Formats: sequence, structure tokens, C-alpha cells
Amino acid sequence: MGEYVFAQYNVERLTTEKVQRRGTDQLEAAAEMVQRLPTPDVLLVNEMDDNFVQGWERRHNAAAFLADYLREPQEPDLAGVDFAAWYAPRCNTGIPSGMDVGKDGVGVEPGTDAYARDCFSYAPYPGRYGMTLYSAYPIDTDAVRTFRTFRWADLPGHRIPTDPERDLYLTSAERERFRLPAKTVADVPIELPDGTVHAVVAHPSPPLADGMATLNAPRCHDEIRFLGDYVAGADYPIDDEGVAGGLSPDERFVLLGDLNADPRDRPTDDAVARHLLDCSRVVPTTPSGRGGRECGAPHATGDLSRGPTRADYVLPSTDFEVAASGVAWPAATDPDRPVAERASDHFPVWVAVRG
Repeated sequence: MGEYVFAQYNVERLTTEKVQRRGTDQLEAAAEMVQRLPTPDVLLVNEMDDNFVQGWERRHNAAAFLADYLREPQEPDLAGVDFAAWYAPRCNTGIPSGMDVGKDGVGVEPGTDAYARDCFSYAPYPGRYGMTLYSAYPIDTDAVRTFRTFRWADLPGHRIPTDPERDLYLTSAERERFRLPAKTVADVPIELPDGTVHAVVAHPSPPLADGMATLNAPRCHDEIRFLGDYVAGADYPIDDEGVAGGLSPDERFVLLGDLNADPRDRPTDDAVARHLLDCSRVVPTTPSGRGGRECGAPHATGDLSRGPTRADYVLPSTDFEVAASGVAWPAATDPDRPVAERASDHFPVWVAVRG
């Protein structure tokens, strides 16, 4: 029986300009945080720009971050972390919808707020806020399933806002085209020595935005529900190749992501608790960190002043036994605390499993 470490880390605004040059202080700090974890076998990094979508095709940001930061020891007492493979799915952020989603006229100029509001997911340009999954073991790229184009209206019992009295809503014509995933949902099969595990990854919309009645909260709820239904084997998910159905009962998985919702988050109607932690196929793992315990929020994964206290998750299927887990939020007196705060407004979350 093998033991493997799965980790989730939202590195704040990991832009192309930062990643494509050596010596970026924030990214050195982020790499140091990863190197201080129990060595991850699988690591999901959120908010990494997809520079290939942006037209910068000399070296993908995922390869640059791996070569120039993760593999390079950030302190004399640390070793670099290497991965054999990575996968960066295409995302909906910054992709024009061609619709007036923002209800203020169609924005056509990239970089503007009007443009960002009319995209399938808010971003000033394509590729922003993407994600990369790193793996120490081979990724079966031919068997990857993505759900980037899954229509929100195809989710049974969806919560799409339709009231024109709201700040933002979708018209009947817009409901025919609008996509559910804020970035994407991807099922990435990884070939561990003792068999395949499905890394199911996502990064839903933050539920609150500028105090407006936006699409974000119901969309976040519904995307989390989609994840729970998918790992439970629901029939309705249709992937980007037109193949229907969720995971089968004999398929192992680990769900990773910044879900932008606390288990008892009111704007998302307790979506994480009801659709993931209470799912019969999920081990409801609750990592904690010293910094969070000091603040009375032991399971917090990010800056308490900026949204949900617990936003980042690593949730294995019941095929696994959880051996250990943690949130890498150092205590206030820990010398690594400034490093963690320099790296991101989130802290790495890790879970070691056997099975």
C-alpha cells in the first residue's frame, strides 16, 4: 500500500510577467512554502496565468515555475521539489461570451472592466487566473476529461439568476449559452505505482463581488454541487468531447481546489458541507494549521480578512485512508510566517493518503 501526498496552493496572481523572470520575490517565497511541505506527489497551483492562450508560447508558465522556482532550493536547508509531469487545462476566464453579461453594453476591449464582466468568467484577458496540476507520476493526458463548456442550464435544479431586478442576471437567450465552470472542471488521471487516481480539480467563482447581486454566489454553489455529483457518479455531466457521466464507483479520486467557500458559507448555502463533505464517496478531511489555531480558526486556509476562512480543499475518496494532513500557516512567532505571507493570501493545504 503506497502513501502519497496531495497538495493545493493558491499562489496569488501568478502572472506571466512574474513567472517568466527569475528572482521574483513572491514566487521564491511560494516555492519555499512548497519545499517546506511533506514532499507533494501531486500539487495543484491556482491563479497561474495560461500564457499560451495569451500568445506567449516560448515556455509555458507551468514549466517556468517548475524549472526556475520549485526545483531550485530556496534556502540552504531545503531541497528542490521536482515533478515528472504537469497539466494546465484551458479555462473560461477572460474568454469573450459575445453577450452583455454585465448588462452595461458588450465590452470588446481587453483589459477593461466592461470586457471582463462580459466574459464567460471575469478576467481582463484570456488565460488569467488559470491553474496547473503537477505530478511526480505520469499523467494519462489522453484520458483527461474537462468540462469547461458545460452549460450552467444543463445542471438539474440550477440556481441561475433570472430576475431582471437584480444587478446581474441571465436572459433566456444567455442561459442557452452561458457556461457553469468559472475556470474549468478537469478530471486528470494520474498513474500511481499501485493504480490510477483521478485528480478532480476546480476553482469556482468567489461568491461575493463588489457588494452587487452578481452571478457569483449561485454559480459557486452550483459548481460545487457539480463536483459532488461528478465524483458520486451522476449521469448528467457531459464533458468537452461530448462524453456523459461521472466517475464510476470503482475509480479512486482526490478532489483539489480553491473552492472559494467555507463549509458553512451562507452565500453558497453550505454547498461544501452538503455536496462534498457529506458525500458518501468523500473522506471529509479537515486539515489545520498553527496560525489558524492561534486565531481561533484552525481550518482556515487564507487571510481571514479576505473571504471564507476555509477555501482550499484536498478531499480523497473513501478508497484511501488519511495518514496525515495540514495547513501550512506558520505560527506568529515562526520564522517562516513572513515567507508565507509574502507568497500569497492563501496557505498550502496537504493531505497524505494510503491506499
